[in-house]
Amino acid sequence: MLKPEDLLRFSLFSSLTANDVNPLLPHLKERRYRRGQLLFVEGEIGSSVYFVLSGQVKLSKSTPTGEEQILDWCGPYDCFAEVLLLEAGSYPVTAEVLQDSTLLVLHNEVMPRILESNPALSVALIRTLSRRLRLAQEFIRVLTNRSTAGILAALFLRLARPATTPGHPIYIDASFTHRDLASMIGTSREYVNRAINGWKKSGILRLVDDRLEIIKPHELADWP
Repeated sequence: MLKPEDLLRFSLFSSLTANDVNPLLPHLKERRYRRGQLLFVEGEIGSSVYFVLSGQVKLSKSTPTGEEQILDWCGPYDCFAEVLLLEAGSYPVTAEVLQDSTLLVLHNEVMPRILESNPALSVALIRTLSRRLRLAQEFIRVLTNRSTAGILAALFLRLARPATTPGHPIYIDASFTHRDLASMIGTSREYVNRAINGWKKSGILRLVDDRLEIIKPHELADWP
């Protein structure tokens, strides 16, 4: 059974209290999806926002030449399609399930009433969406001002997960292939492979079990 504490683990709700998110609980429907399923396709009209409890979902767009460009990967306690949080519209990306996943689905028709009666929730959502817009704008700035290696370094920091234990390094899930990373920044798999190997030799990255640990995030942040 879904509890308020489960919702507070999502960044969208992390600044709230259990009382703030309680009104949402009856409206979040738990759904299970199999690997390979499409949740929606770019341009499709929809009215739902998705929250990942387990598994992984890929977000992508089609380039003018018909190729797939990966924009993001969503894992546990990520959410996506927030652009439809308040009103129906078209999905800006295609969402594909990469691993068997359990998601929470929220239909937006309930949101105006909930937000009107819960100002704290309204403010938190505005802050979170504004923060994501700033991060997107910053990444666009990086794309236009850095070398390909600098762009890859910024991507690693954007994809990094918090350390599982205090004092341990942040990390990237090793399920990301070099081809996936290359697709996200418009370069080749071979280039990504060379850059990662170079950072490993420099002690910036370290492969441990099923993840790529970032030992020196400040060096990636400053990479030209």
